[in-house]
Amino acid sequence: MKRKSFFIAVMTLISTVLFVQCTKDDDTNGAEKGTLTVKLTDAPSDDLNIQGTFVTVADVKIDGESVEGFTKQTIEISAYQNGNAKLLLSEDVAAKSYNQITLVLDQEADASGNAPGCYVLTDDNTKHDLFAEAGASGEIAVSKAFEVSQGTETSVVIDFDLRKAVVRNQESAASAEYKFVTSAELKNALRVVIEDECGEVSGKIENTLYADAQTYVFIYKKGDFNASAETTGSGESEVMFAKAVTSAKVESDGSYNLSFLEEGDYEVHLASYEKTGENQFAIKGLLKANSTIGGLLLNNISVSANSNIQLNIEIFSLLYLIP
Repeated sequence: MKRKSFFIAVMTLISTVLFVQCTKDDDTNGAEKGTLTVKLTDAPSDDLNIQGTFVTVADVKIDGESVEGFTKQTIEISAYQNGNAKLLLSEDVAAKSYNQITLVLDQEADASGNAPGCYVLTDDNTKHDLFAEAGASGEIAVSKAFEVSQGTETSVVIDFDLRKAVVRNQESAASAEYKFVTSAELKNALRVVIEDECGEVSGKIENTLYADAQTYVFIYKKGDFNASAETTGSGESEVMFAKAVTSAKVESDGSYNLSFLEEGDYEVHLASYEKTGENQFAIKGLLKANSTIGGLLLNNISVSANSNIQLNIEIFSLLYLIP
């Protein structure tokens, strides 16, 4: 009888300890998590022959570890411009500091199992496999320090700059007319920002100068713009305006929007693209322009978190003609 009572007492004690420990673990696990939201946005291509650009994201990693709960998605990233962003994931992760985010692109198939996984769709409805001729890897890791705090949400935006990421294939025997740039250049085509720490610059262009031209607005970190270097193309893929933080196409009503800008000082530059054929434009030159907003200069714009700077611009003439 004593043995039985002793056994029951021991088992009760063990059960109590295990219950308390499990409860503590559950509380700790819950307290150590926060929500990470990842969105995808795009800066536009200057190739009007492109109907849409599609990428298939097979995995998202933070500090090299896959985010649990993410499912493969095919996204027309060219549809998310001018401050719009596509929700990629919203999942609970360990509450701590992180330093890197990685997109893993599927080269072979989209989310429905159709080939290819990443492609440009041109106006004739032809798919051009972006990995067919590219020397790029499907895994793009971008360094960015961010913090996920306990019980709160951190929203990270990845700007996938198509103008820097996709180029025309110059090889006459190429199987695809477009391709991704090299791996190093593709990494530079992505930037990662914390949404709550960003502002935007928007406004209207009061004179587009040429009726048949397309105008683009480029924004740079102050001091980073060099007219000659930025308009001759840099790197193996000869990417133009490679140092621009982001860019925007001027709409038919003259409006533009430069979004997801981190705090800092910037300068704005404009370029004109002339029509060279049906839906084909080539850069003509840089434009001489001034701000029409008192106290704002195109070469000295300060952006702070959650700010929306109204910058209306008047164009006067071609400033720098591209040979």
